[in-house]
Amino acid sequence: MIRWLLALLLWAACSHFAQAHSASRSFSTWSESERTVHMVYSIDQVQATLLIPLQEKQTALSNLLGGHLAASIHVSQNGQPCSASLPTQVPSSGGALQIQMAFTCPAPLNAAGWTLRNGAFFDLASTHIHIAQIENDAEAREFIFTNAQRQHVMRSPANVKNGQDRRGFWDNFTTYIHLGITHILSGYDHLAFVTGLILLARSYKDVALLVTGFTLGHSITLSLAALKIIQPNGPAIEALIGFSIAFIAMEILLSPSSRDWRRATRAIAFLFLLITGASLLGFGALSPVIWIGLALFVFSYGKLVTSAKMALRASLALTTAFGLVHGAGFASVLGEADLPSGQYLAALAGFNIGVEIGQLSVIAAWLIAFAILQRIVGPARTGQTQILISAIVFTMGIYWFASRAFI
Repeated sequence: MIRWLLALLLWAACSHFAQAHSASRSFSTWSESERTVHMVYSIDQVQATLLIPLQEKQTALSNLLGGHLAASIHVSQNGQPCSASLPTQVPSSGGALQIQMAFTCPAPLNAAGWTLRNGAFFDLASTHIHIAQIENDAEAREFIFTNAQRQHVMRSPANVKNGQDRRGFWDNFTTYIHLGITHILSGYDHLAFVTGLILLARSYKDVALLVTGFTLGHSITLSLAALKIIQPNGPAIEALIGFSIAFIAMEILLSPSSRDWRRATRAIAFLFLLITGASLLGFGALSPVIWIGLALFVFSYGKLVTSAKMALRASLALTTAFGLVHGAGFASVLGEADLPSGQYLAALAGFNIGVEIGQLSVIAAWLIAFAILQRIVGPARTGQTQILISAIVFTMGIYWFASRAFI
């Protein structure tokens, strides 16, 4: 009975985090003309389906989105609301929904400025992130909206008057540091992987080694993908992130020197080869090449790494490889933002630093928590707790991998 309850709790946790992970993001572009600001709001159709439970009758998703934006987005000037036009759908491609609106203010924008309050989707997804960009602006200003930061002064009257309204490199840099921190702390799969790294380590030196490999890997692909030198396959990357979490946790739960480790890696490699054949017939979301690559990776790693000492030596290469995968996932935020060419350096540097700050804060929190726990209950109970956490991380990784690879 207890085993079934534990399994149920693990499944419920995975379901919750799988839904919460789903990168909830939206974007808008704004243009200014005399007294009117024009908005084009864009969000993925899958994310827009969050609006459906709010309605009792069947309504077109674009109409739901338009009504939600009309009720949630407000432009004001010196405390006075600017009148909004009716929302209309804009033709779009790539699975996105786009809605346009216009807001007419009492006074000219270049004299009185304007403020934007954006409450769209934050009550539906607390980790939602919105990036707003002013198009006809020499500095291509970017504003990040989160659940805790729903309002921004898009153009300040005082700065307009003094000619100080432009945002330079430092402003964009700090904006994307905030976005990087927010993204890592709201990405439960990335947090699960970092947790796995801490559990895999046996000393502070190991922690430094594993984190260095992960940082090196994700920094490389984050830079290459954000600069559009490479174009990762989104669904494949999301599935591989789940695989990386499960594999790291499996290495914690099964000693590489045990028979169970060798049997498990061979069985998994054989299973992936079987799925390769099924994928040739159109089964699943991943290509046969990916399944073959995973089979070769698991078999080779299980064959070569057969002791804890060898596992430690291979850890830098392993975490670097998995870091390459996670970095491609991080880059999706900058890719979807469609940054102007002049903003790449500030955005890339700031976002990468923000990710590192968020990652290091999680690592520090776990290390402090385990140190306190060890003082309270002793090393043996702390070890048992870490094994339980590893099992939860493994279950989450399997859930994410399977749900993304086959659905």
